[in-house]
Amino acid sequence: MIRVVLVETEGEANLGFVVRLCKNFRVDELILVNPKVDPWSEEVRRFAARGVDYLDTGRVKVVKSLDEALEGVGLSACTSAIVGEEGDILRRAIELSEFVDLASRYSSVAIVFGRESVGLRRDEIAKCDVLVYIAANPEYSTLNLSHAVAIVLYELYKKLVGRSLIEEKLGFADEQSLRIVDKYVEQLVKLVASDERQRECMEYTLKRWIRRVSLTRAEVGFLTTFFRRIAQRLERCA
Repeated sequence: MIRVVLVETEGEANLGFVVRLCKNFRVDELILVNPKVDPWSEEVRRFAARGVDYLDTGRVKVVKSLDEALEGVGLSACTSAIVGEEGDILRRAIELSEFVDLASRYSSVAIVFGRESVGLRRDEIAKCDVLVYIAANPEYSTLNLSHAVAIVLYELYKKLVGRSLIEEKLGFADEQSLRIVDKYVEQLVKLVASDERQRECMEYTLKRWIRRVSLTRAEVGFLTTFFRRIAQRLERCA
């Protein structure tokens, strides 16, 4: 399941183009977080062209928060034209190609795109599992919203259609097992972090690392046991 999430979209033309793209690439859901335009306006419909019927399928939904938009997905990715410097854990981005490889191992994926004017805020980026960067000219790397959506969806479509049997046989970890290991990561980090900022950085780093290395179910099982036992022993020592 592929879900596109647009946060506070400001332009009817861009929204129309995205609707068209959702039909082009068989996107299951288009979730709009507090859109600044009417999603069903004549202008949006005009730019959606022959994808306009996608608007009336029930797949386009309006919600009030990003949390609501991300409910029920196994992997969520925020997109940004800004990559953080060393030490900025929150903006530690991965390339689009790496994200596409990760996405192929999940049954449900959400891709979050920010406002045309200012993109996504740091607190919004923190809600996603990974941050994805689309490589472009460093002198002007900011892409138009609909262009960024097109690039991401095209790469996802290619990968998901061509998913290999070898990957399926390996038995990659599912969303539920990753959420379980997340719980023990949080428990362990609370015990070792010296302050709130360090706790956040450790948690972001470990959770994103776990997803980037594409673990199998067996590997996640061992990792979960490892984190759980360390946390239990530290609690006894404390």
